[in-house]
Amino acid sequence: MIAYHHSERPFFLSGAELDRRLEEGWFRMHCGIFTTSHLFSQQEIFRVHWLRYDLSQLSDRASHRRLRRLNARFSVTLEDFSTVCADHEELYSRYRTFIEFEGADSVTHALFGDEPDGLNIYRTKCISVFDGKRLIAGGYFDVGETAGASILHFFDPGYSRTSLGRYMMLLTVDYLRDNGFSWYYPGYVLAGKAKMNYKLFLGRETATYFDPATGMWLEFDDKILQYEPLTEADKFQIVLAFVE
Repeated sequence: MIAYHHSERPFFLSGAELDRRLEEGWFRMHCGIFTTSHLFSQQEIFRVHWLRYDLSQLSDRASHRRLRRLNARFSVTLEDFSTVCADHEELYSRYRTFIEFEGADSVTHALFGDEPDGLNIYRTKCISVFDGKRLIAGGYFDVGETAGASILHFFDPGYSRTSLGRYMMLLTVDYLRDNGFSWYYPGYVLAGKAKMNYKLFLGRETATYFDPATGMWLEFDDKILQYEPLTEADKFQIVLAFVE
């Protein structure tokens, strides 16, 4: 078993450096960046598998087309991030009471932790989805030179049947493709906990996952979603990895 956890707080991160870190299984956390083999959730420990999609290999699936039709009546803005808007914070607050997993206290906390948003070292894009004048979903993703990584999605609980989280994944992929990017990083899935499996919505046959043993990205295999049993010695090793 491999156990590791590393985090850094760089004061500058070029687009090329972000691309390199993502390729090595790192991901944004607040103003910093981190990589880990396991996560703690509700007093359990789960194996992390980071995901990546080659945008040139993604196909337009029937499920994608149905989702686009379902949300076609909504309007979308996608712009450079400047500051977190009050309407995004209000919507996220309502969303947070709806979700069944741990979430950040606010949009600002999700993006920047305890640091001010003026210290953003990332090139961040902001998605807003509207039903008429009503904000019903928001999302954020970072871009490097060749890659983009989703950071946060949230939506109005009253619109849960329209799969707005998945829809914003499609919007992000559209932007990346239209602007010449090659890779999309949606985050991670957890072995033994299906809540994050929606990130495979784009297509399991084209998804890859990071293998820390080889440092390579391997073709997705359903077996990595199976729960990883841990001995007490394993758990102790994982806890030690989090002591930096």
